[in-house]
Amino acid sequence: MLAAFGLSGEVSAYAEVAGGWSNRVLRLSTTRGDYAVKELRNAWGEPRWLEWLDEGWRVELAAVAAGIAAPAPVPTRAGDCVAYVERRDGSATVPVRLHRWVDAARVPREPVTPELALWLGRTLAAQHALALQPLRPELYADRLGLTTAAVWPDLVERSRAADAVWGDALADAEPWARRATELLVDDGASTVLAHGDIDQKNLLVGADGPLLIDWDVVLPVVPSQDVAHAAVTMASWRDPEVAAAVLRGYRAAGGELTAPSPTDLGPALASRLGWIRFTVDRAVAARAAGVPPLADEAGIQDLLTDLARRVTLAESWPTWLRSLR
Repeated sequence: MLAAFGLSGEVSAYAEVAGGWSNRVLRLSTTRGDYAVKELRNAWGEPRWLEWLDEGWRVELAAVAAGIAAPAPVPTRAGDCVAYVERRDGSATVPVRLHRWVDAARVPREPVTPELALWLGRTLAAQHALALQPLRPELYADRLGLTTAAVWPDLVERSRAADAVWGDALADAEPWARRATELLVDDGASTVLAHGDIDQKNLLVGADGPLLIDWDVVLPVVPSQDVAHAAVTMASWRDPEVAAAVLRGYRAAGGELTAPSPTDLGPALASRLGWIRFTVDRAVAARAAGVPPLADEAGIQDLLTDLARRVTLAESWPTWLRSLR
């Protein structure tokens, strides 16, 4: 690891820490400092994922250079994002990323504080102001995660064929999926490359303030839609005061927003449909393989119940924000 990233010093400790479901995260302690190591697993099974990481690397470096608070990324000897290193037991060579370690607290999956919401709004404004565009636009043709209700009949059919207990609930949720899809409107608005996964899990709060982490999935976004998605996410889709604080922070930092519209949340709902599809696909595959399921009945049912709540909020987005008054 030290050789691949051109680091001096000697290793004093190396241990796995809690991280996301898609990658493995470890803390590398050396005599010259500590580092966060991410072992990349390509959980989505995408053939061009290394090219996506290169795009994310470019956006991350630009964001850090612009003063956006994030853990400092460490380039490989060649100046790249990813290095391949051999496991200690010699069983495999794996791709890894490296960042300077920051002692910080994770943000719970609950409505964030108004102060953190304001910070995030300002951060999004600074990020969008970079106005970065993809170097490889074709990478994003099928990657935006904008799933529509068109997949629903197939999901229901395969769930029922697998004798899945969530089959009927999935069928009952189809009207909500259709209502979500109706809000996905392409009006030709300009896009910029942005973080792509603004979520509590990707925020840390350290001694010097909040940090935005995990720039692996940058996406072209319409800024107003990206801000709306971040606002409801920080609000856990239930606290309009927090959502409004994100919007205030965005405007205060020079971000421009039009009057809120339900279609602002169309991509957020389409992304949620994509996560439901992905979760159901994994669970059906697990059943077919006869292995313990990755998603149980309660987990998928919770996703479907939450979908109805999110669609209802999105359809009343402007009124929901005004409920503060």
